[in-house]
Amino acid sequence: AFLPGYRPVVQAVEAATAGRAKEVTEKDKALKSLLTHVQDFFEVLKRRTTRLGHDVSALVHYGLPQSGDVPKLVAETAVESAADGIVLGEAAAVAAGFPAMANPSAAEVKTALDAYRKESGEVAPADTRVRQAQTAAAAQRELADDLITDVKDELTHALRKLEGPAQRRVLRLFGFKFTANAGEKPEEPVAPVPAATPK
Repeated sequence: AFLPGYRPVVQAVEAATAGRAKEVTEKDKALKSLLTHVQDFFEVLKRRTTRLGHDVSALVHYGLPQSGDVPKLVAETAVESAADGIVLGEAAAVAAGFPAMANPSAAEVKTALDAYRKESGEVAPADTRVRQAQTAAAAQRELADDLITDVKDELTHALRKLEGPAQRRVLRLFGFKFTANAGEKPEEPVAPVPAATPK
């Protein structure tokens, strides 16, 4: 009765873990796209400000210092904050008389930001599903340990008339592992007995 109930629990852990990996991969891909949009936007903004002779206040509207130095965006929160500054700063910059940005536009940055937030928001539920599946599997651990003990006891009793090495050879077939104590010589693996050929 235990094995049929335990297998779905283990499979649920594997499925939840794979699902989380998928969500993290998609989030990382969206973050990379957002970072590219933000970096490109800042570089184009700097060049446009110099080329057109705009006042450096144009940079400030979008979250850059007057020097035009682009911040090193390493943390996810820094990338997201910079994108937010671009989206919110566009209206203020246009209201101040500066032309809207293009290639990329603030709208394109917002699209990338929305995509990142969507994918990022799906990671936490995936984490929850993994924890729930692991909790369910842990609840089965005691039953699994009891089953393994029972199987070992039954096998040990059935093999009691065999010598130690022979007992261990059979037990290894059931997944049991044995290690030599300090100073002991490890046992040589015993080749399985070939099946008899019908005459």
